[in-house]
Amino acid sequence: ALERERIKPLRAPAIIVVGIEQDPSDAVLSIENVEAGAAAIQNLLLAAHALGLAAIWRTGASAYSTSVKRHFGLADEDALLGFVYIGYPAFSPAQAERTAQGKVEWWASRHPL
Repeated sequence: ALERERIKPLRAPAIIVVGIEQDPSDAVLSIENVEAGAAAIQNLLLAAHALGLAAIWRTGASAYSTSVKRHFGLADEDALLGFVYIGYPAFSPAQAERTAQGKVEWWASRHPL
């Protein structure tokens, strides 16, 4: 198990660690920071895909480890949102068949805002 943890950083040529500062006295800001960090990660994943890269967002026990957070300069109360592994894909998956537009139900047209 220890060896498996030790080699995790070697799974991709690049890893981006995403952490956010948390303020225990401001619950609203803390929630907004998590949401903003998650949105940034999603945008990073979309950008990587657009460039033809493979990317995956992972967490796991390491994301909650105080020693790992400290290693990356985060305080104990801060949040490590995860690790984004980025590299070139080993293969290109087959394109999924798209559903015909006539078979898709659009909720916005049935339930106006």
